[in-house]
Amino acid sequence: MTAGVFTDDNDPLGAALAGTAARFGQLAARSRLEDADVDELALLCANAAHLLTYAEGNQRHFGPARAPRSGRQRLLPGPKADAALLALLEGSVCTQDTAERTRRDLLNWLRDRARVRQDPATAEVAAMYRQARDALHRIDHAQAALLERLGLRTQGAAPATVFYRAVSTTAKLSTRDKLVRAWEVQRARHAGPVLEQLDAVVRLRREQARAEGASSVLGRTLERSGLDEARAAAFIDAYVERAVDSTGRLATRIRATTGARDHPLAHFGAYARTVAGGAALPSFPLDGCLDYLAAVTRDVFGIALTPLAADRPDEHTVLGAAGGQAIGVASFDLMETPLRRTRGRSAAARGDAPSWRGELPATLPEARVLCRYQYDARGNRVVSFESLHSMLHEFGHVMNHWLLRRHTPGETGLDYLPLERIEDLSTWFEKWAYHPRLAGHLALSADDAAKLQICARIKRLEFCNANLDRAVVAALDFDVHRQDSGGLADSFRRLDKRFRLSDLCRLETVAGYLLSPLCRAYPGANFAYLWGAAFGAQAFEPWLGTGQDTRAATRARAENNLRSCLDPDAPSQTPQLDPLFLFYDADGEPCL
Repeated sequence: MTAGVFTDDNDPLGAALAGTAARFGQLAARSRLEDADVDELALLCANAAHLLTYAEGNQRHFGPARAPRSGRQRLLPGPKADAALLALLEGSVCTQDTAERTRRDLLNWLRDRARVRQDPATAEVAAMYRQARDALHRIDHAQAALLERLGLRTQGAAPATVFYRAVSTTAKLSTRDKLVRAWEVQRARHAGPVLEQLDAVVRLRREQARAEGASSVLGRTLERSGLDEARAAAFIDAYVERAVDSTGRLATRIRATTGARDHPLAHFGAYARTVAGGAALPSFPLDGCLDYLAAVTRDVFGIALTPLAADRPDEHTVLGAAGGQAIGVASFDLMETPLRRTRGRSAAARGDAPSWRGELPATLPEARVLCRYQYDARGNRVVSFESLHSMLHEFGHVMNHWLLRRHTPGETGLDYLPLERIEDLSTWFEKWAYHPRLAGHLALSADDAAKLQICARIKRLEFCNANLDRAVVAALDFDVHRQDSGGLADSFRRLDKRFRLSDLCRLETVAGYLLSPLCRAYPGANFAYLWGAAFGAQAFEPWLGTGQDTRAATRARAENNLRSCLDPDAPSQTPQLDPLFLFYDADGEPCL
């Protein structure tokens, strides 16, 4: 599996979507649908939605060309195809209750698509989001220009990454202060157009909600949730209050350690460097990390991952099976970072179809995971702790896709569970990066095992550093869409008055996060990231501090703790916050 460069002729996402669309077309061309056909149509929709969401979420890594190209490939080419499938489903009768429920889901999905297509506001909202994204890019360009003027070459890297590196390596406080102030000035100067476009979207969504007779934009979104507005609001408020307190504690430590007074959180890179103590952080063998992921999947879920013939040299594809039955396919996109076009590694030629598809008995849940790696001095492929953490998180989404009791169609890839639970399993799975088992599985030396703990400590601190921003984005998104007037600045003022945010968080800092796929698809539902973070920490508690359980005991624990991640019809139990804030307390100071 040699790393390659993704090009127009080497687009695994495009190939996967094309194969999915071809099978979807075969089923849609039938004169009548059986139960199994209906279930497969829903699964194909879920596969396509998962792949497209993956493409958008990782576009910053793939580059500007790849994700939009893949995203243009849709299962249904237009209104006529929608209408034909609608008629086919209306004329079919399912014999099993679950299949009949899926048939009705497909019918509702197609009718919603027709309604959305006919609403002129849909195109207006999309155009406004594009303008907001363009304005956000102008902030990046302004900050990149600032860095270049200061002699800091971005060379295609994200300006925020270069800024973080500069702050972390600048020892002189006065120099760091000047850099931080100049950075914040550039962001504040160019944030206005982003907020203007987002406010325009909010106004238009309110008009849509009123036209449909909904109580509010948020009320319409919560129809996809297992929570009512009061329960969701109580959870968000409690989370924000805790995040303000814990972030204040972190800011105090940063001030004491670095001497920073203004914008202490912007000096986090310098603080993190002191945590590392100047030691070079280790990387870990790629193959060993993939094997660790497979071992966790086997022991917790009873699922064996078997490698399949790779379609391309930059892919690692596995078949998941339990009890001798195939349950899903996952392809790891192996991406060398920084991306290099030399070293004799050429792009693989695109094949007509993935080589393994013909070997499988039927359509299976199909997903992808990004795995960023480097080569060490000996030519071995290795990954950073950050890359391992991200890979485990994404594989949690794969497990959701594989193990759901029933698949439902959707456009966004965010429709498989009640909205508050879509991040639950992924945030639980990422916690295995912190488990004591990892060092032993990778056979690390005592020195590298100690450095692994430093990596984990820094990652915990990074979570704490971003946690208030994350909470404020969720609270803003929720508040502005429950109101019938006012914009994001009004919502921020209300939050600031209640929680005293302004010393730790600024509106212009978090505005760009309101362009996330979840915010665009389900306005008001960004609190799912807070819910998932709390659930993941609480659900993982039983695995911390345990010895080598029998696999039967481990799977029983998973069945008890993770049931709500796999059953859309299970009730949503509000997760506790104590396990989350204790888990990410890296310095032994409980953030209570």
